[in-house]
Amino acid sequence: MAHRTDGLPVDPRSGFCPSNSIFYSKRKPVPLPSDPHLDVTTFLSSLRHSGTTAFIDAASGRRVSYPALWRSVAALASRLSVRKGHVVLLLSPNSIHFPVVSLAVMSLGAVLTTTNPLNTPQEIAKQISDCDPILAFATRPLVGKLPRDRDFPIVLLEDRRIAGDDGRIRYTIEELKAIEPDLRRRRELVSQDDTATLLYSSGTTGTSKGVVGW
Repeated sequence: MAHRTDGLPVDPRSGFCPSNSIFYSKRKPVPLPSDPHLDVTTFLSSLRHSGTTAFIDAASGRRVSYPALWRSVAALASRLSVRKGHVVLLLSPNSIHFPVVSLAVMSLGAVLTTTNPLNTPQEIAKQISDCDPILAFATRPLVGKLPRDRDFPIVLLEDRRIAGDDGRIRYTIEELKAIEPDLRRRRELVSQDDTATLLYSSGTTGTSKGVVGW
């Protein structure tokens, strides 16, 4: 949400306001859509763009076009069995799947929480205990870091499953993306003020803490 700083003693160099101890962006506030119930996916997909490619994976050269992006987001949203307010965990390095998962989750009014792939299993278990996700997305090398005493399904961020994969894996992301989106599904009423993300601090000054984002 954009905040006005009119009349506040904000330092133009740092954005810090000593009267309320808040750091403000040094950029001009971005005007928000007038419809308070316009979800982020609908808003972004309605914007004009130049070109056909939405994302390029620098490591593999894999590309995602705008039509493929929005179809994948709709397909995931149709199949996740996630409702408004539910928390979904994403355990992955940066990848071309990241924006697809993020947009699908937020379009449902659900909350996305990410965790650092370098975290220990104990650190990840602590975050999971705190935010209580009902579903996790993870790459194959990182699935083993998810605690086995938590009974939530896992979506594998890989093209296909292989023999010996963890039994908690229900789908791969490619299997979900291949499903025809259900355009008749019941859509939650999402507000711009609803929680969109729950991100955790690095813990450099103490234990890691959750930071709510809209």
